[in-house]
Amino acid sequence: VNRNTAMTLILHCADISHPTKTWGLHKKWTDNLMEEFFCQGDKETALGLPNSPLCNRTETLVPESQVGFIDFIIVPSMNLLGDMFDALLLVQNEEANATGTKPSNYKKVNRPWDSRLAENRKRWKELVTPKEETPVTPAVNGRIAEEEGESVKEPDTKSTVSRPSTQRNSTTEQTASRRNSKSSSQRNSQTEQPPSLNGGTKILEDSSDPKTVAPPTEQSAVVGAAP
Repeated sequence: VNRNTAMTLILHCADISHPTKTWGLHKKWTDNLMEEFFCQGDKETALGLPNSPLCNRTETLVPESQVGFIDFIIVPSMNLLGDMFDALLLVQNEEANATGTKPSNYKKVNRPWDSRLAENRKRWKELVTPKEETPVTPAVNGRIAEEEGESVKEPDTKSTVSRPSTQRNSTTEQTASRRNSKSSSQRNSQTEQPPSLNGGTKILEDSSDPKTVAPPTEQSAVVGAAP
């Protein structure tokens, strides 16, 4: 194991090791660091610059960011650190056996940070805001209902087919009835015409051949009135 590489890894893990501490200490470190990030984001906003990651005070979700930080940064780094310690102790034990010196009591390094990382991750996960579930829209063909185990009713083809025929028959009967009543009323109006009130054309009832009588004019009225 390269000495410089080993020291660099140890220093890096010490720098980001607050998630491996107890919850109270880890939470305090997190709050202070996030406030520092948010102050940087405020200055970036005031200068018209885009916010750096995790620096937007109104959009950054702290619990979600800490869960991702533990999963993708802390756990891989601490696992690598533990593996490196195991390798260093193994080399030291093999060298002691090769030289005939008193061998070291070799055993894998105890990793107390594993349990604390799991506990802190659980606490952050409990603080994550639950996302609203989008209501599922039932499919027209009932596919979603079938997947959820619900019964799907088959469409009643008989009632669907017979309905238009019944409607058409009723519509035809109504139309025919209206036409008959209309023609009957027209015939009645032509047969029974009321006498004209203004002295116009009048059908003579006593004659077999209908004749018309011209309406009296003003001249005939004057002549009839003369002595």
